[in-house]
Amino acid sequence: MTGTKSMGQLKKFLIAASLAAAAAPLCGCAGEKDYLTVMAVTGATPQALTERVPAGTALEVTGLTKRTYRFTGDALNALAPTCLRTREVSPQGEFEGTYRYSAISVVNLLEGIAPENEKGAVFDRPLDMIVTFTGRDGKEAHFGYGELTMVDDTCPPVLAFHRAEVRPSEGKDGTAYDKNRHRGALKGLRLVCPAEPDTARYLDDVVKITLRRPSLPDAGLPAMKKGARCSTDAISGYRNGKWTAVSFNGVARDSVRGWVRTGHGKGYKGISSAEGFSLISLIQKNFPGAGKDDYFLFVACDGYRAIFSGRELFTTGQGARIMVIDRMDGKTPQGGLMLGPVADYFVDRDVWGLSHIVVLDKI
Repeated sequence: MTGTKSMGQLKKFLIAASLAAAAAPLCGCAGEKDYLTVMAVTGATPQALTERVPAGTALEVTGLTKRTYRFTGDALNALAPTCLRTREVSPQGEFEGTYRYSAISVVNLLEGIAPENEKGAVFDRPLDMIVTFTGRDGKEAHFGYGELTMVDDTCPPVLAFHRAEVRPSEGKDGTAYDKNRHRGALKGLRLVCPAEPDTARYLDDVVKITLRRPSLPDAGLPAMKKGARCSTDAISGYRNGKWTAVSFNGVARDSVRGWVRTGHGKGYKGISSAEGFSLISLIQKNFPGAGKDDYFLFVACDGYRAIFSGRELFTTGQGARIMVIDRMDGKTPQGGLMLGPVADYFVDRDVWGLSHIVVLDKI
């Protein structure tokens, strides 16, 4: 056997083995059936493996990063692809269609991007950064850094490079299905946000991602003090240039059990129960009119920070579960009041000793 032929067969074997390993969790009741044999017989190759990022695609990631990152189509093809289906509704409530996308999860891309603080920053982590996606036409969509990197993988935002219509069987009368508004190939990368109820933050032909910090009232906020011990039992709120005391009167309470707590840096922290105040209810009571188009910065008495978009808080199931916790495992949390995004994958957006809430209508 020649070396070239041997290497070719080895490559085929490794690809087959990789497919088998990736498919194993999906086999369910298939038991002893060989997945690759089933694929060979049925032709059921996973769609995530049949499409590739077009060669002419280009994406730049810049801003508060250690360097400017530039991705070609070939570079993006090196990232793990995913497939997902969407039922899309416009911000005005109009049905836009049903589609299947081949895509790259945004978190997979950001994991390879190194954020960097500007000189003199009062906080040394990216959780108070905004991530802005820009289309070729100049349109933008904004996210909190943490909502892209700390949440679970249930419905992550993705950059889609291929779209196909999901269509029902044609009717017997021969009429064609005409409910899908978008047809034809994608132009560039499409930002898709499957966890959200409408397409307000979907964006076509994305060419740039920028990490940045919004303008904040830093003069009224504590700077980060590593290792500082402090505690809070009250919160100050900031909106439209004014500070007010946050009230808990009439705010709905909530609770969670079996909260598996793992940190991005230090790993497992425990399985807990917690109770406290619904964050959505607290915002509605204290900041009338604030909602999905605003952004919310939460700050601890030691300066720790995390920013959330209003669309995450007010339009997603994960956002609805966030609490201001006052009891954890039957005791007052260390630091007193605590912001608890209990549906996150990592607990890094927990804000212990929550002391300030800042509402931003402009970022």
